[in-house]
Amino acid sequence: MTTFSSHLYDMCYPPGIEHHWWTLARNSLLANILSKESGNASAFLEVGCGKGLVVKSLNDSGFNVHGVELADVEPVEGAQELVDSGIDAIEWPIERRAQITGLLLLDVIEHLPEPEAFLKKLQASFPSLNVIIITVPTCQEIWSNYDSFCGHYRRYSLEILEKLAAELNWTTKSAGYFFRFPYLPMRLMSLLGVDRNTKINAPTKVMRPLHRLVSLACQIEEALLPRRMRGSSAYAIYYPNRSRQQ
Repeated sequence: MTTFSSHLYDMCYPPGIEHHWWTLARNSLLANILSKESGNASAFLEVGCGKGLVVKSLNDSGFNVHGVELADVEPVEGAQELVDSGIDAIEWPIERRAQITGLLLLDVIEHLPEPEAFLKKLQASFPSLNVIIITVPTCQEIWSNYDSFCGHYRRYSLEILEKLAAELNWTTKSAGYFFRFPYLPMRLMSLLGVDRNTKINAPTKVMRPLHRLVSLACQIEEALLPRRMRGSSAYAIYYPNRSRQQ
C-alpha cells in the first residue's frame, strides 16, 4: 500500500495547510518550473495529488493542471473539478491521457521500494508525454521518525536521481536541491537523536505573515545558492526519450 490513510491525510494536510511556509515555497518553485516547461498546448497531470493542494495552486497561477489520487479522498475546496480520486493514473480514460504532455510526481516515489517499474508504466500510458517533473525528500543523513511514519523507503540525492534517469533512458534537463535552510536544523536533530513532530499544524492567521516570510527566504536561497548545495528536498526535470535540450 502506497496510499495514505484518512488519518494520515488529516495529520499531514489539515485545513489551512496551504498557508504553511513549506507549501508556499514548494508551490512557488513548481510554478517557476512550469513557466519554463509549458506552452499554450501544455497539459499537466499530478500523479498522487492527495487532496489537490498543488493542483489548485498551479491552476490559480494560470497553468493547465489536473490530478489523480489512488486514495479515495475529498479534494480541497476549489479543486473538486480538477482532481479524480480513487483511481490509478494508468486507468484514467485514454482520451484524457493522450492530452497530457507533462507529469508531476511530487513527493511520491520515495513511497515505492522500486520506482523504476512504476515510472516505466506511467511513461508508456501517456502517449503525448514530453516532460516529467519529480520532487523528493533528500539526504539520508537526516532520516527521521517522520520518514518512517510517512512510509518512506529512502531519502534521495541528486546522484540517485541521475542514476534513475539513466536506468529509464531519460534525459535530465535540470536537477537541484531546495529547502537548504531547513536542512541545517534537521541535520542537528538527527545528530542529537531528536524526533520530529509527525503532526503538521496549519498556521493560524496571526502566524501566516511569518510563514510567508520564511517561504520568501526559501525562494531567495533557491534563486541564489548553487543547485548542488544540499537541502532537505530536491527536484528533477526529465525528458523521456528525448535528446538533451539547451
